[in-house]
Amino acid sequence: MPIELPVVDTCFMCGLVEEMHSHPWVWASDELTITALNGRQFEVGQSLVIPRRHAPTLKDLGTDELLAVMQAAQRAAAALVDAFDPDGVLLYQNNGVGSGQEVPHFHLHVVPRQPGSDWGFGPPHLAELDRRAGSRKFDYTQDTPDKQATAERLRAAVVNA
Repeated sequence: MPIELPVVDTCFMCGLVEEMHSHPWVWASDELTITALNGRQFEVGQSLVIPRRHAPTLKDLGTDELLAVMQAAQRAAAALVDAFDPDGVLLYQNNGVGSGQEVPHFHLHVVPRQPGSDWGFGPPHLAELDRRAGSRKFDYTQDTPDKQATAERLRAAVVNA
């Protein structure tokens, strides 16, 4: 079953790739990727690693592109640490409308986290969900029947993929 993708007239990410040599937001590139500032600077320096080939989601990337994206993210993280001396670096990526994907072209967010950020421990939409939920705490170490059933379902999906 496919995930619903955002519908856009033109792919903004493909436009960045096409204009990469003249676009002011593109600050690094290699054979398979470009790295550009996110147009929404929730954190100063927040960047996107974008494969040059149009691929809507993580599932659509080839092995060589996956490796190139992570290598570019590593280089981006090092540059962001050198440039901004953040408390940490957050990586996140959305697949499908239900996860908040707005452009149907894979891109990995690389975000330098600064003191006083209102993000919580994730992107702004997760911080908002945390605020709505209150101070609920989940014991991630607790083994539960639900977690066991979920792991079994995923094992079966991996075999069938």
